[in-house]
Amino acid sequence: MNSRLLRLLALLFAFSLIAAACADDSDDDGAADDAPAATAADDSDDMADDSGDDMADDSADDMADDSDDMAAIDRTGEVIKVGYVNNEGAAFALPEFRTGGEVAIAAINESGGINGAMIETVVCLSDGTPESAINCANELIEADVVLAYMGIEVASDAAIGLWVDAGIPYVSSNSWGNIERNSPGAFLLHTASAAYAVGPAKTFSDLGLSHIAVILEGTPSGIAFIDSIVAPVLAHNEIEFERIIVDPAAPDWTAAIAAAQAAGVEGIWGQLTEPGCIGMVSAVAASGYTDPVFAGSCSFYIGILGELAIGTYTQGDVYFPSVKQFAPPEIADRLTQYEAEMAAAGYEDHIEGFAVAPYSAWRELEFILEKIEGPITSASVIDAFNNAGVTPGWFGADLRCGMAPWPSETSHCGSSIAIWQIGVRDDGSIGRILVGDGFFDAFEYSGF
Repeated sequence: MNSRLLRLLALLFAFSLIAAACADDSDDDGAADDAPAATAADDSDDMADDSGDDMADDSADDMADDSDDMAAIDRTGEVIKVGYVNNEGAAFALPEFRTGGEVAIAAINESGGINGAMIETVVCLSDGTPESAINCANELIEADVVLAYMGIEVASDAAIGLWVDAGIPYVSSNSWGNIERNSPGAFLLHTASAAYAVGPAKTFSDLGLSHIAVILEGTPSGIAFIDSIVAPVLAHNEIEFERIIVDPAAPDWTAAIAAAQAAGVEGIWGQLTEPGCIGMVSAVAASGYTDPVFAGSCSFYIGILGELAIGTYTQGDVYFPSVKQFAPPEIADRLTQYEAEMAAAGYEDHIEGFAVAPYSAWRELEFILEKIEGPITSASVIDAFNNAGVTPGWFGADLRCGMAPWPSETSHCGSSIAIWQIGVRDDGSIGRILVGDGFFDAFEYSGF
């Protein structure tokens, strides 16, 4: 296990309110792909009743229906200058959030660009501090970029006001701070952070459970998330819960599991960082506890613990190459294309990592930019997002940018989640197995 990544994931928790709130991690080798706040967007209102195949068919139909209009726009010779910010400082570096986007941009340009226009990136690497985020914003605003894309910027709250005041759209796959979730001119393509409270609640409800334990590390942001999001979501699903807080600096997982057992709970939900999920699931196995366990949106623990992870649940907002056997055919084909492009660029070790989030976001952004009929400016990009309607999700459910699918996080374009249970797959490997029909609209089960 890469200890640097573990430390980074623990730090990300403090900025994102929920453990690994973006998406998934790889199953079988323990490589990181569970980004915070992680990953695809929401489907249409009928998504909860649609199968994954229907989702892919709908996306394909949308693209086919729009192809004639897009072909009529010719931007040959134009350049679209975009800013690309990513945390790659000495103490905090996640280059996967840059490489995935760069590979997607290269693929877009090689296939003809945005109706003939080439995307030109101006990259600014920040170190995760507010000062660095502000410096990057000032630098790219001065460079007159049309939009600002954040690979990952955990100090985004310090700079979001600069982007908004400059009228430059702020775009990312996920939210890295609190302010951008409801900022005008901010567009976060993938699932809202609060949606990650719904996956476990719905799973326990579907299993017929009414009394569970929620184990969390005792950080202010983690406790606030339990109070403001988890508690009302569980109440809506008629589930009572015991709050069990562990010391993040010296967690006693054995004691936490013992407390859950003593309370007579029917299930355990760990709302934890990746290291916390490893500790909790290990303690569950050692205790002999056999009732359902939901490990938040963690996945590192699967590759680390192997058989001990079997039976646990996790969640995410995009498909990854390691689970493409469960994806609709069109998304499976895209995942294969992604793997080939990442390998050709020399980023094989990023394929099952965080790179999935920016890659998918840029392919989704491509579709939205292609719909702009006049000049591509900051104002026209904002207008395109606000009026995008339902647009295809590249690796997951469809997007609804400008429609606030999670009303309390208006900048997000999605609210869909997929649930996975860890088991032995057909090829004998231990990994995620899709629960149900795939992505569902988490907001419909939230009670908000």
